[in-house]
Amino acid sequence: MSTLPGRGHTSSSTPSLDGKGGTDSAAKVGKSTKRTGPSYVYYRLYTKLGAFESNRSLYNNDHFIGRIPSKLFPPPHTVASVRRTLCKLEGLSEPDKALVFAPLSSPAPKEDSARLSLHAPSGPGLSEQDPIALVVESEKRTKDVKQPEKLPECSDDTDIHYLYYRVYSAEGEGDEEKAKTSFDEGDVSLGRINTLFIAPPHTAGSLKACIAKVEGLVTPGHALYKDMELFEDMTSDTAMGDTDVICFQGHIYPGSDGGDPVALVNATANTAADQKAEPTQAKVLSEYPLDTAATNRALSDGSESKFTKRARLLSTFGYEKDKPTWLTINRDEVVYTDGIILTVTRPSNNQSGPGYMAINSKREKGFVWQWNVEFI
Repeated sequence: MSTLPGRGHTSSSTPSLDGKGGTDSAAKVGKSTKRTGPSYVYYRLYTKLGAFESNRSLYNNDHFIGRIPSKLFPPPHTVASVRRTLCKLEGLSEPDKALVFAPLSSPAPKEDSARLSLHAPSGPGLSEQDPIALVVESEKRTKDVKQPEKLPECSDDTDIHYLYYRVYSAEGEGDEEKAKTSFDEGDVSLGRINTLFIAPPHTAGSLKACIAKVEGLVTPGHALYKDMELFEDMTSDTAMGDTDVICFQGHIYPGSDGGDPVALVNATANTAADQKAEPTQAKVLSEYPLDTAATNRALSDGSESKFTKRARLLSTFGYEKDKPTWLTINRDEVVYTDGIILTVTRPSNNQSGPGYMAINSKREKGFVWQWNVEFI
């Protein structure tokens, strides 16, 4: 039988001072093994298509890493209990369908009965560098969660592991299409994504789904998705299987070198009526991914008479440091958009991604991430 911290047998010839068979000194010795100060659970949120933002984010300029005090998790600390608590505190639906990966790099989700040590000195979920991953069916929130007014800034010297890729269309026209995450004006078809944005388990299938989401391509469940193939590098003769495991730990993995990216072939754009893009405006934005002034000028173009598509917002965030480019959003608020998918870079952290220009009830106009929008 294991001994709980601070509850081991202590022999002493000193008589009891509290009438309960123990001494003050023994009690102090027992308590000395406990952690001092508050403890937290760190985590990242995903759907099968990739990462989405936490409503309990740790940083003002990085909403993808969440943190919750350990004291908010009731015992026993099983995977099932932790999963339900995370979903409740994040306002996420269908907790019984969610999966927990601890650590994030695990090849398979944890069993519901497995226990997580939320008060240990170290381990999965106990530090920002070793978060657990919660993979849910949908990003849709069931309630608002108010963010603290002041959050610290994430350090700019964070070591980001990128995955580099190229996308080739199903038509095979040979045109050099600009990647939505293009970062090099001399090679616009080369894109890159943070490996932390790829949902676990880390396989060729989850990588393919993440690239498809970022690039506005058809995603799993679409009839044409099965035709897309992911190649380990530009010289590969055979595509990777969706279940092939990819380890993003360390510095060498498929796509780790911009000179030798993975290749997604037979890619088909998502041509749903509410997601058709007008290339002229999207092109203007993507040519200036790091030029805030030019981006703001591009965002101001276009007639508001085209903003006729109604959409519901799925999250609540202020984006104070990203104004006026970004729109402050409130969950369940109805906004109007022209349905044009744009790729914009956040000034506060240089993170790029797809989204829409939207106008709220106050006639305020700004950019909203694609994953925070649900057309109605």
